[in-house]
Amino acid sequence: MPVVGKQNSLAVQCALPIEGRAVAARLRRARRGWLGLFRAWEGQLGEAPVLVVVSGMGSSEAAIAASEAIRMFAPCGLIDFGAAGALDETWAIGKCALVHCAAAYQPPCLIPQPSPNAPRPTVSEAWSNSNWLSVGKDSLGLPLVRVGCADTPVTNTHMARHLATVYGFDWVDCESHSVLRVAARHGVPAVGLRAVSDHCGPEAPKQFEENARRVLRGAAKTLVQFVAALHKAGLLRPGAA
Repeated sequence: MPVVGKQNSLAVQCALPIEGRAVAARLRRARRGWLGLFRAWEGQLGEAPVLVVVSGMGSSEAAIAASEAIRMFAPCGLIDFGAAGALDETWAIGKCALVHCAAAYQPPCLIPQPSPNAPRPTVSEAWSNSNWLSVGKDSLGLPLVRVGCADTPVTNTHMARHLATVYGFDWVDCESHSVLRVAARHGVPAVGLRAVSDHCGPEAPKQFEENARRVLRGAAKTLVQFVAALHKAGLLRPGAA
């Protein structure tokens, strides 16, 4: 298959093929190919030329794919798109939000006893572009969430509670921190757009299998609306953000 992508297009990065296919289904004039070793599509979301890249699951893979997309095509911006696990069941399955901050944490071997006076653990943080966040919040009413990132799924209810109360995370995923950090290092405006596919705990894998396809279709629809709002705000021109 050919190499796909255009200079200064909008990059949308996904970890899983099911996430990439949800976005590709929304593309006009879609063409499938490769970005190096990564599966990719190019096409249009509304007025915006878009490159969709599937990195594979994990922080290292996400960082490599984002670096490659930036090196080859100098995108006008980057959206990290996909599913997330909610640490609190008050977040409805299918709810979309923008990641205002993604923090890489080290999963503890043992969950410590909660201490109200203990300081919040130190983590590496990466932030979404503030102008892009404002567009999503003001135009679409999207909430902003703080996401914890590690390569280990959270299938323990006590761990989920620990990450929410001690670290202050709302949701978890594997890749947002890596993608946002790479984009910041290269001066590319970026934002995370995620949707709840499951509630962290022992039922999370089953919930993901049951919900992912439907949730990602809805999230892709929100992505189209978000890209249109960014285009209308003039933020998809190189250097605009």
